[in-house]
Amino acid sequence: MTSFRDGPASPLFWPLSIDGNFSFEELAAHPDVSVDLSAAAPFAHVGSCVAWGIPFEVGRPVFLKAQPLTVNISPTTAQWFVFLHASDVRPLTPDRNGLISPMRGVGQLGEHAANYILIYDDGTEQKAEIRRRHQVGSLLFRWGEHCTQAVAARKPRPLALSATDQPRPISNAASYRWPVEWGIRQQQALFEEGPWMNFVWAFENPAPEKAVEAIRFEPVSGGLIISGVAAGSARSMPLLWEKRKKAMLRLPPEMSFDSTLDEHGLFSQIQLDLGQVISARPRLVYPRKHWEKTRQNLQPEVSPTELIVEYAAHADARFHLFGERTIPVCDLENDAQQSEPILQNVLPANQRVILRVVEQATNKPVPVKLHVHGSAGEYLAPANGNRNPNPRWFENYSTEHWHGPHLSTYISGQTSIELPLGDVYLEITKGFEVKPIRRKFHITPETEQITIELEKVLHWREQGWVTADTHVHFLAPATAMLEGAAEGVNVIKTPRRSSWAKPMPSASTPTLFPTGIATSTMDTTFRPWLALTRCPPSLP
Repeated sequence: MTSFRDGPASPLFWPLSIDGNFSFEELAAHPDVSVDLSAAAPFAHVGSCVAWGIPFEVGRPVFLKAQPLTVNISPTTAQWFVFLHASDVRPLTPDRNGLISPMRGVGQLGEHAANYILIYDDGTEQKAEIRRRHQVGSLLFRWGEHCTQAVAARKPRPLALSATDQPRPISNAASYRWPVEWGIRQQQALFEEGPWMNFVWAFENPAPEKAVEAIRFEPVSGGLIISGVAAGSARSMPLLWEKRKKAMLRLPPEMSFDSTLDEHGLFSQIQLDLGQVISARPRLVYPRKHWEKTRQNLQPEVSPTELIVEYAAHADARFHLFGERTIPVCDLENDAQQSEPILQNVLPANQRVILRVVEQATNKPVPVKLHVHGSAGEYLAPANGNRNPNPRWFENYSTEHWHGPHLSTYISGQTSIELPLGDVYLEITKGFEVKPIRRKFHITPETEQITIELEKVLHWREQGWVTADTHVHFLAPATAMLEGAAEGVNVIKTPRRSSWAKPMPSASTPTLFPTGIATSTMDTTFRPWLALTRCPPSLP
C-alpha cells in the first residue's frame, strides 16, 4: 500500500481527517468482503494522496455494509465535499434460465448502495443518495463501465509520441502494462488504474454557510469502502474540465525542455492541479512578415526555450511551473498582466470556417495538401483531422504528413476547420505542376468561408509524362487515392498482404483501380490509379 499523487494539489481544497472502522490489513481478512477485495487490498491507496487535484489523507477507511457509521470531523464550512470511495464487487446472479435481467453490468448500474448524510452544527441534516455507477464505481473496473457523476481516482494521463519519453512504470500496480506498446500509444492517453480502483465524487453542499461537524454513512446494499473525504470551494463542479486550450510557456535561457513523463504522465516543468497537460512540445517559428513570399515545405525554426502547451482544466485550476511558481488559469485566459511573461495564452480556435480549394478555370474543388497554423506557430487541423498526429512508423493510418516538424494533411477540396481570431497562415500544394500557395488571412467573427484558387503552370502530363509512387506501405486504399490525387500522382502501388506473419505469394502484375475522385478538368488530367500487389512479409 502506497500513496498516489496524479498531480499537484489545489489550494482551494483540503483533506478532512476521518477515523474509520478498519485498517486495510483488517479489511483484507474480513469475512464480509469479496475475494476480489481481499486480493486488491494490498494495493489500496494510503497516506497523503492527490486525485484530480484534490488532496486526501487516507488512514483507516470506512467499511460500510451492515451497520451505519457516524464519523466526526472538525467543524467545516465548504461549498463542496469530495469523497474518495469504491464499491465492493457485486456478483451478477442469473435466473433459473441462466439469464441476467435486468443486465446492469459488473458495476450494477443504478443500484442504491448507500446514503451519505452531512450533519450540521445546528442539528439539521442533508442526505445524498449513492448509486452504483453514478456516484461510485466498482473497485474492479470493466472497460466501458464508467460512472455518470464520479471519475476514476487517477485522472487520464497523456502518452508521448516518442517511445523513450513514455511514462515510467508504476511499481506498485500489479496489472500495469509496461512497456506501453504501439497499439496503446495510438490512443495517446491512458486510463488504467491497477488492481485497486477508487472513484472521486463531489457533492455540492446546499448550505455552505453552515458548519458540518459529522458525516453519517448508511448502507443500503452491498459494501462500500470510503477511503477519504476532502472539502473546498470552486465556482463549479471541480471534476468537470473545460474545452481544450493552448498556452505558450517560456523557459529561462539556461533551461532545456524535459520531454520525459513520470509514472503519472506528468512533465517536470509544467503541471496542472484541477486539470491535465495534454502535450508540450517546442514552438515552431515560421516567417510571419514574409510568409507569402517563402517557398512551400520550408522548414520552420524550432525554438529552444518556447513550448506550445495543450491542456484541459477547470476554471479554478492553477499551473504549477518550475521554481514552484503558480499561475491561475483564469488569469492566463483573461490576459492578466504578468510581471514576467512566462506563460501566455494562445488564442482559442473557435471560429468554424469552410475552406474551399478550387480549380481556377472551373471553380470546382480539387484534392490538395494543406497546412494551417496560427500566430504562435500552433498547427491547426481540419475538424475531421488529427490535431496531434503520430509520426511513428506503422502507427498512423490517417491523411497527415510529417515533413520534419512541418505538418500537413490532405483534403478532398473542401473541409471544415476551426480557426482563432486574428492572423492564420495557409500553405497549399498539389504536386509539381500546380503553383504552390502560401497565404495569410485575418479571421474575424464574420469569417465563414475561405476560397482559394489554384493555377496549373506546367503541363507535363499533356506531353506524355506519368508520375508514380511505386512502393507505398500502410495506407488504406481510400487514403492512397486521396493523397495521390492531392499530389498529382497518376499511379500508386501498395503491397497487399494479409498479415506480417503469413507469407503471401507475390504477383508480378498489379491490380489497378481508378480512384473515382476526379472532380474537375485538373483532376481528370491527374486522375490516379491504385495498384495493389501481393508480396511476402519478408519484403520491407
